[in-house]
Amino acid sequence: MEKLIENLLASFFPALISAWVIIRTTNYRGSRFLDRNVKGIQKYHAVPVPRIGGVAFLVGLACGGLYFGLKDDNILVLAKWAGVAVLPVFLGGIFEDIFENVTPRNRLLLAFISAAIAYYELDAGLLSIGWPWFDENILAFPGISLVITMLMVGGLSQATNIIDGFHGLLIGISILALVAFSLVAHFAGNDWLALYMSIMIGALLGVFVFNFPHGGIFLGDGGAYLVGFLLAIFALLLVRNHEISPWFPLLVLVYPVFETLFSIYRKKVMRRRDAMAPDRLHLHMLIYHRVIPKLKGAIPLNRNAATATLIWVIGGAPVVPAVVWWNNTTALILSIVVYCVGYVFLYFSIIKFRIPPRRSSLQGNSPQV
Repeated sequence: MEKLIENLLASFFPALISAWVIIRTTNYRGSRFLDRNVKGIQKYHAVPVPRIGGVAFLVGLACGGLYFGLKDDNILVLAKWAGVAVLPVFLGGIFEDIFENVTPRNRLLLAFISAAIAYYELDAGLLSIGWPWFDENILAFPGISLVITMLMVGGLSQATNIIDGFHGLLIGISILALVAFSLVAHFAGNDWLALYMSIMIGALLGVFVFNFPHGGIFLGDGGAYLVGFLLAIFALLLVRNHEISPWFPLLVLVYPVFETLFSIYRKKVMRRRDAMAPDRLHLHMLIYHRVIPKLKGAIPLNRNAATATLIWVIGGAPVVPAVVWWNNTTALILSIVVYCVGYVFLYFSIIKFRIPPRRSSLQGNSPQV
C-alpha cells in the first residue's frame, strides 16, 4: 500500500503542476492550444478552454514511471517501452488538438503502430479468449494475435475518445477501471502491475483537479487516445496471468466498447451515414439534453458535470460483477450480455423522452460555472 501511494503521488503532483502551468500560459486570445470552437456539433462549453491536458497527463506518467523505475524496477523495461509505444498514438492526438488536421483514420493507424510496438516489446498480445478451439486453431496462427491486438488497442483508443465529452467523464470511468484492474492484479498475485497502474491513476487525478467540475482544462484527443491505449495495454498484460479470465477487462470496459460498436451500428445501419461522422446521439449527450434537465438540480453540479457523474454510475456499474467474477468466464460473458441489453433499453427509453423547453443550448455548461 505504501508503494502504491508513493507512485500515485509521484505522478499526481507533476500532472497537477503541468495542468496548472498550461492553464495559466495558454489562456490568451488566438492560442492554438485552446478549444476555441464552442459551437461545434459535439461542443458543450461556452468559452475557449485549453485542450492539451494530455500533455499534463503524459508528464505525470513520465515522472511517476521514472520514479518507480529507478526506485523499485531498476531495469525500467515496462516504463521504457511503454514510453516508446505511446508516442505514435499520443502524437496523432496532440497534433489534432493543436492543428486540427489529423483525420480519425490516421489517428487510428497511429494507434495500430503503438499497439504493434507494445506487442513486440512488452509482450502485450492477446493469447487467449477462453475458447480452446479458437485459441488453438485461430489465435495460434502466425500474425492473427498481432492483428487482433492492434484492432483491440486501436478500437479502445477510439472508444475512449468518443466518451470524452463532459467534465471528468473519461477520467472517472478510467479510474474506476484501473481500480478494478489493480484489485484483480492483487488477487492474482501481480502486485508489480498494480504498482504501475497506480502511476496512471495519479496522473489522471492530477488533471482531474482542474477538469472537474468546472472544466478548466480538457484531455483533448492526445489525452483521450493515450488513456485508451494504456487501458488496453494494462488489460492485455493483466490477462497474461491465466488465472484471470480474458473477459474480465472487457466487462470492466464494456461501456466505452459497446458505446462505440452501437454508435457504428446506429450510424451505418439505422441512419445510413458515415460511421465517423459526429452527431449528438451518443448516450452521454442524450443524458445531457434529456435526462439532466428532468432531474431539476438533484445532482448539485453544473449540467455538464452532472452528466458525467450520472455516466460514472452507468459506465462503472459493470466493475462490481467484473471484480466478483474475475476468474469465471461464463459469469463474465453473461454479465456483458446483460449490460449490453440494458444499455440498448436505456438508450431507446431516453430517446422516447420529451425534450424539455430549450432556453439555451449551453445553459449551465460553461467551464466558469
